[in-house]
Amino acid sequence: MANAATPRGRMNLLLIDAMNLIRRIYAAQSYGGAEAVEQTLLLSQNAIIKDLEKVGATHVACVFDGKGPTWRHEMFDAYKADRKPMPEELAAALESYMARFRKLGIASMVFDEYEADDVIATLAVKTSLKGGQVTIVSTDKGFMQITNEHIRLYHHFDKRFLNPDDVRQQLGLEPEQLVDFLSLVGDTTNHVPGVAGIGPKTAGQLLDEYGDLDSILINSEHIKGKVGQTLQSDYRIALLARKLVTLKTDCELALNLKDFRYRKPA
Repeated sequence: MANAATPRGRMNLLLIDAMNLIRRIYAAQSYGGAEAVEQTLLLSQNAIIKDLEKVGATHVACVFDGKGPTWRHEMFDAYKADRKPMPEELAAALESYMARFRKLGIASMVFDEYEADDVIATLAVKTSLKGGQVTIVSTDKGFMQITNEHIRLYHHFDKRFLNPDDVRQQLGLEPEQLVDFLSLVGDTTNHVPGVAGIGPKTAGQLLDEYGDLDSILINSEHIKGKVGQTLQSDYRIALLARKLVTLKTDCELALNLKDFRYRKPA
């Protein structure tokens, strides 16, 4: 999807999934220590500025993950259990990263009670409901669930946009069906279990026939074979997964979108 001009006066918000971007840049460095941390900072800020220019953003926010466990960890102990911890030297530098970004006119924030994904989703939906255009910079496919005519994704490393048509083409699903799809197959990225024996093909077929997870579970006794039996016995797993993979779009943030206006430093 090519970059489309935003009508004059309409907010064009760029939301950066900070750790998604920074950790990938850091991992690509051929050395570690302070030099890698400084190089990652330089490359990260340059990446954000390039993305700002590419989408013609009027507003920008860079959202970091907090340190503490969130409501998802409280709901499911194994959530993200197999994820590698952040390198200590990088974790220690994040406050300085945020400070540097702010000096460049890039609003940067962290909320310990929320994951960055939920903060980004809340800001994106709030902006879109006001008629603004939103671009989310992330490789996290979970954001596909909120794409619409006002919200799109941008994969910085592949240099490509993803909109609802791309979701339909890649997954054969409507964006709003992604949550139910992941509820059935699971989300290995975040260590969220799915229903045993149901893979992408079967999940897609079930959603094609029944439309959504609730209808699938209601009709599970009519679904033939082991799939139907498993859905009847393991339905709680699917319901738990749905809660875990659904992005929260109503976080209480006490933020004013006007504060995200991008002002290029003199």
